[in-house]
Amino acid sequence: MPRKTTRRETLQKSGAIAGLAGIASTAGCATILGGGGSSAGSVTVSSKSFTEQKVLGYLTLEAIKQNTDIDVNDKIGLGGTVTNFEALKNEETDVYWEYTGTAWATLKPQHDKVITDPQKIYNKVESEFENKYDITFLKRAPFNNTYVLLTRSKWAEQKGITSISDFAKWVKNGHTDKTVVMNAEFEKRDDGWPGVTKHYDFANAAKKLNIKNVSSSLTYQVVGNGQAILGSGFNTNPKIVKHNLTSLKDDKGFFPVYNPAPMTRQAVIEENSAIKKPLNQIANSLSTDTIRALNKKVSIEQKNARTVAKNHLKDEGII
Repeated sequence: MPRKTTRRETLQKSGAIAGLAGIASTAGCATILGGGGSSAGSVTVSSKSFTEQKVLGYLTLEAIKQNTDIDVNDKIGLGGTVTNFEALKNEETDVYWEYTGTAWATLKPQHDKVITDPQKIYNKVESEFENKYDITFLKRAPFNNTYVLLTRSKWAEQKGITSISDFAKWVKNGHTDKTVVMNAEFEKRDDGWPGVTKHYDFANAAKKLNIKNVSSSLTYQVVGNGQAILGSGFNTNPKIVKHNLTSLKDDKGFFPVYNPAPMTRQAVIEENSAIKKPLNQIANSLSTDTIRALNKKVSIEQKNARTVAKNHLKDEGII
């Protein structure tokens, strides 16, 4: 029986396709990378191909470059999850930021059980990857790029709705003549809208809502313009800020955790221990509001990702 597509694979669909396309080239050879892998005093930094990952990649590259004598090679934007992991495992690259939820559910051995406790899932993937691959994680960032339900900030404040439980209660009290927007995948999956309405005990009332399918990229605008009362999105998307939206607190812990952390081989740390301090400092500096602002500068304001990363490091006193 084929394995069910994970939520994170849906989120990173384009990147995952690129990763699968590139795996044949990366596995066992470094041709696609133009060389790579570390020797003592040399580290190759990679990332996935979307905005947030490029920011994380350049934060890593610049922090190592400015704080150590280690030579740093740039493979930012290498590809999807599979491409980056295979390159790291095969010693073609040395460090990239992986999300704990992705490591848990998408990378082998893959787990279906949802873990909503940030430290618990971090401990599990750290232990599992160290034992299976001799790969470890440095400090995780506090921000969580998970799924969220979004509404207009002004409306939420007026209604006193801050959590999914609050919204569920509001719908059950008879407010069912409203429009909710999401992509078709999220509407149908048990780990999407059907699951969250069941988990928060408003599945029957939710059936009376007007559900409209829009693309993930348009959800923020549609909710922000008042064309829908609620939409699904991702927690660190800068369009949340652009359209004055607020994410409802997942107070009963339905959605999984996606904290990013630098992932590297244990041998890389042993040979280049100086990278640990600056990378851990980066993690400490990245709150949800901070990463949204950095993402916004790159994806909406069209600023250079490397410049944005360097300026953040300077502002935080890391370089």
